[in-house]
Amino acid sequence: MDFLGQFHPPTVHFAVALVITGVLFDIAGFILKKDSLRHAGLWTIIVGAIAVWGAMFTGHYAEEAVEDYIKGTPAYSILEEHEEIGEILPWIVTFTAAFRVFLNFRPNKKLFILYLLAGLITAGIVGFQGKLGGKMVYEHGVGVKK
Repeated sequence: MDFLGQFHPPTVHFAVALVITGVLFDIAGFILKKDSLRHAGLWTIIVGAIAVWGAMFTGHYAEEAVEDYIKGTPAYSILEEHEEIGEILPWIVTFTAAFRVFLNFRPNKKLFILYLLAGLITAGIVGFQGKLGGKMVYEHGVGVKK
């Protein structure tokens, strides 16, 4: 199953795009009072949560493929931080998505504002996680064949 690590980059890109876009759809729908945008936000954050779980799953295999090669390098500490965040991030995104699903069935303006704040924080964590992964690849060449 080591081959699954190669699916980490595309899975991650879907996860990042879907979670951030889902929150942005909901913000736009709230500000513009457009149900179609809020509906898009709901489904996008749900699919994003599924993609984040896929990113975590494939990330374990991607880590296994590079961990021994980068021990003792500056990239290793980044990998460890990336892994730690990656183990809790699916739970954070799932909670955010579940909160959004709840609000779909029990609309409440004040709670929706709270969801938007939670969504922005979640999107920020997703973005930071992506930045760590990008730093490993683009600054340290982790996972890049030479």
